[in-house]
Amino acid sequence: MKLRQVIIIVIGLVVLVGSFAASGILSGMKEPPKKEVPVEVKKYVKTQSVKYEDVQTNIIAFGRVKTAEALDLIAEVPGRMFSGVKALKEGQSFRKGQLIFRVDDTEARLNLQSEKSNFLRDLAAILPDLKIDFADNYGAWETYFQSIELDKDLPSLPDYKSHKEKTFLATKNIFSNFYSIKSTEANLRKYRFYAPFDGNISTVNLQSGAFVNPGNNIGRFIRSNRLELQVDVNTKDIEWIQRNTEVVITSEGGNQWNGVISRIGEYVNPETQSIDVFIAIRPREQPLYDGQYLTADIPARMVKNGMIIPRNAIFNSNEVFVFQDSLLKVKEINVLRYNEETAVFNGLDEGEDLVVEPLINAHNNMKAFKAAASGEQKDIDLENKSADGRLVNN
Repeated sequence: MKLRQVIIIVIGLVVLVGSFAASGILSGMKEPPKKEVPVEVKKYVKTQSVKYEDVQTNIIAFGRVKTAEALDLIAEVPGRMFSGVKALKEGQSFRKGQLIFRVDDTEARLNLQSEKSNFLRDLAAILPDLKIDFADNYGAWETYFQSIELDKDLPSLPDYKSHKEKTFLATKNIFSNFYSIKSTEANLRKYRFYAPFDGNISTVNLQSGAFVNPGNNIGRFIRSNRLELQVDVNTKDIEWIQRNTEVVITSEGGNQWNGVISRIGEYVNPETQSIDVFIAIRPREQPLYDGQYLTADIPARMVKNGMIIPRNAIFNSNEVFVFQDSLLKVKEINVLRYNEETAVFNGLDEGEDLVVEPLINAHNNMKAFKAAASGEQKDIDLENKSADGRLVNN
């Protein structure tokens, strides 16, 4: 190897060794990093002393207003149909006894008068025989004959006074003709439909002037002064309510009505998988409409020796934290009932400090501090902050 190459290699090694030596000297002169001291955090928890008493529970349910009575307007006779005292339109209201619709009865009325005329003829034909053979009852039949009017309902027949008189009347077809006329009179009343209660028309299927046949659905008539609220109640809550319970009903607009549970279903609604409860609504000045959605606050059964806490204070379905000797202790409770945001329970000793708020990352035997009555304390760093959360100058 040439001398020139040896010198270059030696110089390179010297530079490399020198670089390592300088790096070690400089690193030794650097100050070591400061170790962070773990920050002590005090966890404050909101507690409440366990005390049992009788607790009135309630059930919040939602449902739709329905009329307590509704009927379909079904034609029972054929003919041309016409409106009654008012136009047959949806939303039209009727008072009890007012004519809702009628079917042209001209032909039926004429047939009835024809039958009555024939009946009068038959009676006139037997009056002489009655005067001779049944003189003791002739006066009653004479008066009856004179009382018959073609444009009025046929009065009831006089009573016969003997079996012989009965046989005579039967052979003259007096009974059969009489009941045939009464049947025609009853059928004639089907040509007019009167409102059975105060209400209004909810649907109209056939307009005035249409020809109807027996069985045609003309419309639907609903009762306007007797409404009820149908609500869905979970099957597990049914045992907590009973009939004739007073209920408070409210709307989104803040209107309020009183009601009473009139019926409780005994089957599960396949659409909601709940049980239908019907609440009769007491009328008030505020208007209420069929189909309107309302909320019902139903008083449920009284719970003996229970206590109410927030639902979110319970974890694992039946465990809570109890504050004991500055430590959090996990204990099981007996949950009697869940409400929407609260729960009713027992199973702890009275006087124990029960944690009534949800805790994050808490565990059994964790050290904690009881929050003041105001409940404003939070988890704070006592070394760097004051109790109100402001920074403390070092």
